[in-house]
Amino acid sequence: MSRGALERLARSRRISGVGFRRRDHPQVCVVAILKDEARFVDEWLAYHRLLGAEHFVLYDHDPALGLRDFVAPHEEYVTVIDWPGRFEDLPGRDAQTKAYAHAVAGVASRYEWVAFIDVDEFIVLRKQPDLPSFLRRFGDCGAISLQWHSFGHNGFYRDPPGLVTASLTRRARTPGRMGKSITRTVAIADIPSAHYCELKRGYRRVDPSRQVMRGSRLANTEVAHINHYMTRSFERWMHRVERGNVAYDVSELPPHDLWQATEEGWLRQFVEVVAKDRNEYVDTFMLKYEPAILEHLHAVGARREWHVQAVSNEPAGTSGPHRRLAISAVRRRWARLTGTEA
Repeated sequence: MSRGALERLARSRRISGVGFRRRDHPQVCVVAILKDEARFVDEWLAYHRLLGAEHFVLYDHDPALGLRDFVAPHEEYVTVIDWPGRFEDLPGRDAQTKAYAHAVAGVASRYEWVAFIDVDEFIVLRKQPDLPSFLRRFGDCGAISLQWHSFGHNGFYRDPPGLVTASLTRRARTPGRMGKSITRTVAIADIPSAHYCELKRGYRRVDPSRQVMRGSRLANTEVAHINHYMTRSFERWMHRVERGNVAYDVSELPPHDLWQATEEGWLRQFVEVVAKDRNEYVDTFMLKYEPAILEHLHAVGARREWHVQAVSNEPAGTSGPHRRLAISAVRRRWARLTGTEA
């Protein structure tokens, strides 16, 4: 995408009455492109809604799977756009960045900040209670880089019956080199990658501690980061062979990613990387959101049911008496909400 192409698209597709408007707190829109993610989207929406995201734009890369109907309980704050092809007339290098460009030129332009993340990525705030509080610290910045913490399968062969954020508590000890960004919409000059936006002159890219990002520097993860639940379970990991990737075709893979072209490659990657390196460190920070997420899902009438995460599925060393009491309290609360209390 050439510089200025995004602005020309915005001018040609601008929604009437839509533009950058400041309010008394930063506004946040979350944009994602999805394919075969209906099983997980409820929790992802509920969590980020609780965190302060005001609207979600979901690009459905396979409309035949019925995403629009599945997210109907969230329709007050969700826009679904069918996105089955590559849309060659739009700026961007692939279906994903083209979707992001379309969002910035349309719905996302109503909001001060936009986060381009996938449904297996959760924004984690370690110091502030919500996104508005977090973003108030970045009034003079154009983008905040958030590093990945990559989570493994936690011993699950099939998808965990409970919330992903409560079931998967094991990750790599150190953050990965990749991540995502929360970007000020008026600062976006170009979207060359799903991982970051090129900024207009005068805007800075910083990490959550407000340190300027330069070169190969990694963002600080003590304040905020992305939890990347890309595995979820062994079965889900292997399903990615069939599902494919919205960002590229297998024929376009760079040499270091050629393992993604075959089933054997995915299996080797699971054995040699996921099982070994992404289950080494126990991180239970997200467990505190479990009751609020479940309550929100019940309030909006989400269609599927979740099992409260059981102590037996926790990694060794994390199932002490305080954890058992917390689980019991959540189960009682969920039973009262759903009318299943004995």
